[in-house]
Amino acid sequence: MSNHRFKKLSGIAVCLCVLCASAIFFATVTLTPVSDIFSSVIKNNFKSAFELKNKEPFGINLSRVLFRLSFPGIDLTDGLQAKTYDAFADDSPSQEIIANYKNYKYNPYENIPLTDDEPILSIYELYELYGASSGAKIESAANLWDGLEIPPDYYKITPKNYSGQKTKVPQLLTINQTSFNIESSDLQNYLSKPYPVSPFDPGKKDEPIILILDTHATESYVDDGTCFYSPPFTAERTADPDKNVMLIASELRKKLGEYNIPVVQSAKLHDAVSYRDSYTRSLETMNEYLEKYPSIRYIIDVHRDSIIASDGEKFRPAVKINGRDCSQVMLVVGTDDGGAHHPDWRDNLTFAVYLQQKLNDKYPMLARPINLRNARFNQHTTKGSVILEVGSCGSSFSEALYAANLFGECLAELILENN
Repeated sequence: MSNHRFKKLSGIAVCLCVLCASAIFFATVTLTPVSDIFSSVIKNNFKSAFELKNKEPFGINLSRVLFRLSFPGIDLTDGLQAKTYDAFADDSPSQEIIANYKNYKYNPYENIPLTDDEPILSIYELYELYGASSGAKIESAANLWDGLEIPPDYYKITPKNYSGQKTKVPQLLTINQTSFNIESSDLQNYLSKPYPVSPFDPGKKDEPIILILDTHATESYVDDGTCFYSPPFTAERTADPDKNVMLIASELRKKLGEYNIPVVQSAKLHDAVSYRDSYTRSLETMNEYLEKYPSIRYIIDVHRDSIIASDGEKFRPAVKINGRDCSQVMLVVGTDDGGAHHPDWRDNLTFAVYLQQKLNDKYPMLARPINLRNARFNQHTTKGSVILEVGSCGSSFSEALYAANLFGECLAELILENN
């Protein structure tokens, strides 16, 4: 074979290889995403290819379509919702946009039924669906500074929905800060476990089953109607029991008492002398009460969260329930991930999941996701121990008191249902 002919055949072979490789690449990048888009349509997810226009309700965004064609593994739905309706995202829409589109609903695939765990179109549909299922009216909390001019060198206190709920039916959610492989999807399995706390004899009124205390008792709130504040960027604290988290704990105790559940409450300021040693002192209090009342099965440690942005803006986790602004609550569950002895922490998590489900059923969006942490937070003392975070440093007393009232109702019903 001549050298010239060999070079010619070699060139043809190279071209064929290039063509084959190009065909495989084209099929991989294009055909697979196309099938992905078809499946997205079936799942009612194709709305990620749309975005809100100025006067047109929806317009096709070709760049999003091309992006999905090239990168099928990336879901743009959350990013789109953040720019249109999503009240949970950091770049939430302005109040003007919300006002313009609050009553506007459009679903290009409204004839395709949604499953329980699929996202729906807007936060307002969530409010309506949750209200219809629970009987409670759910709305966005009032934005008190809307329309007001914030004075120079002052900072806003902004309401924000931290429930994380985005599906047709409220889900069990978690923020896992441990090394344990526990996802939100795993929490449903805990409802199949036996309720971890033993029943009590309701006839024995002198044998309390719940201890309420405050490891960080000096945590406080802002006065009702406060919509902005001046520096420094600190969270409010006071030793006055009528102006700190002990007032919220007392409201919880009163609500439980309405259900004839025997409760005791500690009035100690465990963090007044030394914040660093507050958990050591609260453990001493727990042990004292457990020794005096061996009947105690639940320990609720009431706290107040602190949410302050780097630019000084404070956030109050809240929704409006039955016409009243209400602080959102968060259950914090400790583990032995940090090395402390707490072998039965999964019992505490099981109790928290049962309680979270009750909150979701009665007052959807009242609860934020369960926070799983590596410290044990003295929760090794009983299987029914949990930290209850009520609101944040931007919340008002009336919001926090209302949250404690609704939470107490749910806790009482859960205990009685499993007694």
